[in-house]
Amino acid sequence: MERTVIYYFSATGNSLYVARQLRDAMDSVVLRSIPEDLRNEDFTADAERVGFVFPMHYFGLPMVVEDFLKRVDLSKASYIFAVATCGVPFTGTPFTAMNDILSSQGRRIDAAWFVRLVSNYIMMRDIPSKWRIGIREWMARRMMKKIVAYVKVKSPHSVWEWLPDAMKKFRTEWLARRTKLDQDFTCDEEKCVHCGLCEHVCPVDNIRRPEGAPVWQQHCTECLACLHICPQHAINKGPNTAKRHLYRHKSILPQDLLMPRQTEE
Repeated sequence: MERTVIYYFSATGNSLYVARQLRDAMDSVVLRSIPEDLRNEDFTADAERVGFVFPMHYFGLPMVVEDFLKRVDLSKASYIFAVATCGVPFTGTPFTAMNDILSSQGRRIDAAWFVRLVSNYIMMRDIPSKWRIGIREWMARRMMKKIVAYVKVKSPHSVWEWLPDAMKKFRTEWLARRTKLDQDFTCDEEKCVHCGLCEHVCPVDNIRRPEGAPVWQQHCTECLACLHICPQHAINKGPNTAKRHLYRHKSILPQDLLMPRQTEE
């Protein structure tokens, strides 16, 4: 029986949910957290089938996924697939970006899919209503059945990516602001209960709490995990998020998203 490894990155639960659904529908599947493997410097994909499940960030790959792909060793893989969760499918080029990175190993992804769920980017728009989320969940489950059927027999599958040149331009401009992406985060210290969830959900160790409340350290990837996990809605980004809803996939618990605490030597 061929072994499958699915690497995932999930800020608010969608991609972890999809990764778990794929795992549970197939045999001999291991899930691996991309931020954890980056921290542990574990870059060997020891499987014949290797999958990547991640949200689409600013029309492309999350920064931590991009970093991991540049390091991972896929020499043992005979089939590589990728799933991008998103609020709006096709408006981005995550799979083109993956192929550009993997070309250094002489590899390409064999199959790719968008799975529409919910965007957590509430600076732009609020979270959809529950009935809309329910419809997207139903459609996502149908899509995942299709994905499983393809992956089990290692069948190729391609997707259309809309306006690639324009999407790459927007993303390049976003990346140029990397050190400024967390400048408009704020914390209402009257609401903050110093629980530390924001610090321990951050995939890139960008939050410190010298006096209990979060202080951002200027290497944010704008995944918004810290904002959405706050139980008091004390964290905001920019002028619009205070009146908007927070999001976490209903099947995912807050502790499922936390990074393991590092032990001090």
